[in-house]
Amino acid sequence: MALTKKQAELDVDKWLKSEQAGHDLCGDFDFCAKCDKTAENPCAKAYDAMKKSAAKKPAAKKATAKKPAAEKKPAAKKSAKKA
Repeated sequence: MALTKKQAELDVDKWLKSEQAGHDLCGDFDFCAKCDKTAENPCAKAYDAMKKSAAKKPAAKKATAKKPAAEKKPAAKKSAKKA
């Protein structure tokens, strides 16, 4: 998708969500971490950078460490009954 088209889409989404929130949400989206507000189409470029960054990360592997076997304690010795 062209950057200008994506920027327009993100602008509308940001506007509507800001209206609902009652304040400007610029800087509050996940992709805003990659934003350079001085660039042309900053939201679209930040969004693309976020997506590319996420695509490069390998999928997290689930840890499958085995639980240690329960330690068995020796049975208590029975005391001999006194007669």
